[in-house]
Amino acid sequence: MTNFTIVQNEILKLKLSGQAFKLYCILKSYCFNNKTTCFPSQKTLSERLNKSVRTVQRAIKELVEAGLIKIKRRGSISNVYELRMLSMEPNNTAKKDNISIHHEVNSLLESYNKNSKKREIDFFSLSNTYKKSGNWNKKKDAFNNFEQRNYNFDKLESILLRHYPAPESLSEILE
Repeated sequence: MTNFTIVQNEILKLKLSGQAFKLYCILKSYCFNNKTTCFPSQKTLSERLNKSVRTVQRAIKELVEAGLIKIKRRGSISNVYELRMLSMEPNNTAKKDNISIHHEVNSLLESYNKNSKKREIDFFSLSNTYKKSGNWNKKKDAFNNFEQRNYNFDKLESILLRHYPAPESLSEILE
């Protein structure tokens, strides 16, 4: 079979950006026959990624920081990218941690169930105890504490519709 690339499932668990993951897959596609090195130029990678060379450089930096690739400089020609495989060995300490966490969760659930039987909650005592003052709906702030102007709306409408000439001052409309 051809035209496919195999990527480890552990790569998906890493918190890589979409560009970095896609770049890793592209680099992996250059490493055929169980090779771990490839040497495409950043321009070639940017064309395959359909992004700028600067975006490729950022994605490469992210992959280096994640420990997925190692870069070897070759002067003015393209770099050599060495892809590092994540360990595929089962982690016994992780299994032990999961078992201990499982036991701890079970013990916490048991203690909670014992305590919840002892307590009865009075839901009526949890009602809103906020004391409302007599003027709680008469809130005043800097926005609504001004008196409104009394406009002559008929005159304002006629001015806007150009039935009358525009007034020289606002006080003419307020009459």
